[in-house]
Amino acid sequence: MIFHTTLDLTEVVRELQTEGWQITGEDLAAISPYLTDHIMRFGTYATTELTVRPDAFDPHLDVDFEAEEEPAAA
Repeated sequence: MIFHTTLDLTEVVRELQTEGWQITGEDLAAISPYLTDHIMRFGTYATTELTVRPDAFDPHLDVDFEAEEEPAAA
């Protein structure tokens, strides 16, 4: 995807140059196809809950395994 975007940007920049626009290195840096300023690679994780103890595990399942299933209608 980045390669295709780079090709598209290159085409537009060349068109602008033929129209007389002056394109600088700073201009090209601003339209980089691989902007990472807004990306948090490892995400954002709250660490405030690390000290909260979870509720005790309750192994009881409230399921009646002896209940018969009704036969499916044919």
